[in-house]
Amino acid sequence: MASNKLNICYVIFDFNSDFKISPTKFRGFMAHLFSNISEFHHHSEQSYHYPLIQYKRINSKLAIIGIGKYADIVNQNIPSIEHITTETQKIPVNNIQLTNSVFDLQYSLSKYRFISPWIALNKQNYEKYRTLSGSERKKILEKVLVGNILSMYKGLGIFIQDKIEVSILKQISKPVTAHENRFIGFHPIFASNTKLPEFFGVGKSVSKGFGTIQEIK
Repeated sequence: MASNKLNICYVIFDFNSDFKISPTKFRGFMAHLFSNISEFHHHSEQSYHYPLIQYKRINSKLAIIGIGKYADIVNQNIPSIEHITTETQKIPVNNIQLTNSVFDLQYSLSKYRFISPWIALNKQNYEKYRTLSGSERKKILEKVLVGNILSMYKGLGIFIQDKIEVSILKQISKPVTAHENRFIGFHPIFASNTKLPEFFGVGKSVSKGFGTIQEIK
């Protein structure tokens, strides 16, 4: 049964050194550490679903978000981590900050930015996008963004009663690499008529940190 409320656990990592690792490699470490919990690595026999454990970089720090039933799983398992291991390093964890919250869907005008590249278009769609005028490009991106938001809510089991509307206020784009393929990553600032969960991802490669949104307050 659909619900408009959602439990969320945000985890922010602090390290003893100037540690640089991408959310993708961070995901690889966690996938190995918690190989018995499929949502940590998103490999299963099921068809695609909205990732309920997501890896991010928030305010320059590595972060994990546990969503729904995985909020408790993340809350229970992550505090025991004492270090992060890469191919070349073993980095001690200085501090782990956990914040538990409840998202409650509200229909109110809000403004957001993408703090990581939003992969909105595949190669074929982008070729078509390039031929359009500025206003037509804006309309296409707004249509895709609404679709991405609806897909997110569907994956979260949240029922949308009213029509979702967005307006892109400003945006820049630059090439990014995901799944060893090149895409155009968009960084729009946009307004929405509904509240969106803080730091959740929309679009492609959400589980690897792409498409992360932050409310502008």
